[in-house]
Amino acid sequence: MVWIKRLSLLVASLLAFIVVLLAYVMLFVNPNDFKDELKSVALEKANVNLRLDGDISWSFFPWLGLELENIGVALGTDAEILQFDRAEFGLAILPLLEKKIQVNKVNLVNLKASLNKDVQGQGNWQLDLPESSASNAQAASGSSSATTTPSVEESSESATPMNLPDIQLDELRIENAQVTYRDEQTKQLINATFNVQLNDVQWDKAWPMAMDVALTQSDLQGNTPLELKATLNANLAVFPERESLSLDSLVLSGDVSSDALPTSPIEMKLSATNIDLDLPQENVLVEGLALSTLGVNIDAKIQAYQVLSSPQFSGVLSIGEFNPRYLMTRLNLPIPDMSDDTALTKARANITFEGSLDSITAQPISITMDETKIEANAVVDLSPLRWDVSIAGKNLNVDRYLPTPVETSPEENAAAKTDNVIEAAQSTNVARAEQNSSDVGELIPVDLIRSLNGHVGVVFEGLTVKKLRIDKIELDSTQANGLVKIYPLRASLYKGSVTSKVSLDVRGNTPVVDISPAIDGVQIQPLLVDFMDMDKIAGATYLNGELSARGNQIDALMSSLQGDLLVEIKNGALVGTNLTKTVCEGIAAIRKESIKEDQFGPDTPFETMRFPAHIVNGKVSTPGLKISSAGIQVTGDGVVSLPDSSLDYQANVGVAGSELDKACRVNAKLTKLAFPIVCKGQFSDDPAGLCRPDIKGFGKLFANLAKDELKLKLEAEKERLKEKGAELKAELEMKKQAEKARLETKLATEKARLKAEFDEKRQAEAERAKEKLKEKLKSLF
Repeated sequence: MVWIKRLSLLVASLLAFIVVLLAYVMLFVNPNDFKDELKSVALEKANVNLRLDGDISWSFFPWLGLELENIGVALGTDAEILQFDRAEFGLAILPLLEKKIQVNKVNLVNLKASLNKDVQGQGNWQLDLPESSASNAQAASGSSSATTTPSVEESSESATPMNLPDIQLDELRIENAQVTYRDEQTKQLINATFNVQLNDVQWDKAWPMAMDVALTQSDLQGNTPLELKATLNANLAVFPERESLSLDSLVLSGDVSSDALPTSPIEMKLSATNIDLDLPQENVLVEGLALSTLGVNIDAKIQAYQVLSSPQFSGVLSIGEFNPRYLMTRLNLPIPDMSDDTALTKARANITFEGSLDSITAQPISITMDETKIEANAVVDLSPLRWDVSIAGKNLNVDRYLPTPVETSPEENAAAKTDNVIEAAQSTNVARAEQNSSDVGELIPVDLIRSLNGHVGVVFEGLTVKKLRIDKIELDSTQANGLVKIYPLRASLYKGSVTSKVSLDVRGNTPVVDISPAIDGVQIQPLLVDFMDMDKIAGATYLNGELSARGNQIDALMSSLQGDLLVEIKNGALVGTNLTKTVCEGIAAIRKESIKEDQFGPDTPFETMRFPAHIVNGKVSTPGLKISSAGIQVTGDGVVSLPDSSLDYQANVGVAGSELDKACRVNAKLTKLAFPIVCKGQFSDDPAGLCRPDIKGFGKLFANLAKDELKLKLEAEKERLKEKGAELKAELEMKKQAEKARLETKLATEKARLKAEFDEKRQAEAERAKEKLKEKLKSLF
């Protein structure tokens, strides 16, 4: 036990010596006497210029404390980059024997840092070592290269994290720190003032931290500044053995101000329930993330893996219900003119996503805007950029978000059209130049479409566009290098269906649109009423054809429209136009009579209307139009001009008269005629006044009818006279033949009589001669 007693005495003596030594140092040694030596060592070893204008004070037991005042640090011959009015800390001595670091405080007051980066990217904080130090470093590197290359096991051991000593920091405070960062490369200037406070810092335990910062970012001249003020409160825990850290109860609040922002300041608050960072696994987990600003609340949960090597992430994002109108008002953005004041007042969204630096997948995406609901899935490849998106939605009325149409009277329309014609005639060249050089009013975003590369599939129910009500629409679209193809395109609307193949080509200077439409049984009247406010025709429509157009404005597309269509309308009517009434008005006008208009219906019903439509530069001609009905037969031809919203048409109408309408007496001859009806005017005109009888044509028709009747009468009279002449000739011939027979009979009788008389006279003469001869003979004898 003697050696224990001796060892105790030795330790006591050593402690006494240390206490006496520390007491001596504290009482008789002034640390300010070492200022010059400290400056020389810093300059010689590290090329650092120290400015020690203030006093230095220290303590050694039970705390190793140091306090510095009015300190400046410069690298080489450069200006000082670091200054502070006071720096102080205290370190407990005895815990060091147990490999524990216990600090009661670290306090930096009025820290000032001036950091500059030149045009070449060289920072003034990058240290240039003296030649002696550099030579020592080269020697050290040379000696290390001469040694044997460490084994894999040694390198792996050196890569393992060091065991950090236990640390306990009662308080860390940085007061009024001011940092100026000037970057000549990026042409930006940043000034930051901040305060930081940490309390009760220990490994493997959470400690509170608080920070406030005021930051200003601008160009090098201080123009267009962006100001940020923020406060941060959180609990931070560091786990050295696991090489991980955790933040919980994080709350970051602040505001941003700038003249470049639509509104200033913008206040925001960011909070998170928990943020975990695992350095070996390179994983980050963020839970309970919430952002609130301008009336919008965003909640999220994010997981990231291999963030330092090959980042991958996944998360859930939820945007709570907010008022987009209010948001735009807060941002001082103009609210578009919309026909519905309640539109754009409710919105929310939910997104589940995952991805990497190469691709992002968002599935599902749920968006609600007012009464519209959209569900979508999206896969986006980032290099090169390409996407595959599928969208399903319902209940979208686009008209709610469009301006209210301006209604004008027919007189105003006519005056406006007249003024437009005059103006167009006076400034044709100017208009053409503006059309070629100006992009104002472009319907198709050419640059955007040229950048598209992907596939989009859409299914939407309950869609309204320009008053056009679509029950369901389905389309499949591919976009690549300025060529957009939509096939198939199917829509159910107005008790029928539409299928189509569409392509949009913007690879050239002028967009080209090609459409192959097919319509099956669509009720044309409500469609035209809703879409064009045109109530001219009714019936189930069937259509097939090819169309193409060029341009980037509605007018240009309409005026360049080309194509051919075959149209058939069944069980329909010409609404607002009664062709029978129009024909009867023409007949009555020719006869100088009047008809009873109240006995006619307003429309012209028909069983079928069929016509081929040939379209050239937006003007539609229908040379083979035929309308068939029990009481009416119509053929027609003319031009419907889509650019001018006008028609110039002539229909030839054959009517059955009283069989269709008792108010019009039409004889059998008139039922065989085709009466000309002229339809001319604008789409906006009253349908009842669009079509009228062609009186001149009616007069010509009746004149031709009279000529035809006279000709028929002359032909009939000629035939009658011809027949009568034939009869007279036959009678004369018969009389001639009878007279001839009578004369022949009389002649034969006369001849017979004369012959008989001659024979009688000859016989009598012969008897007389014979008697004379006998007498002579007798006289002879």
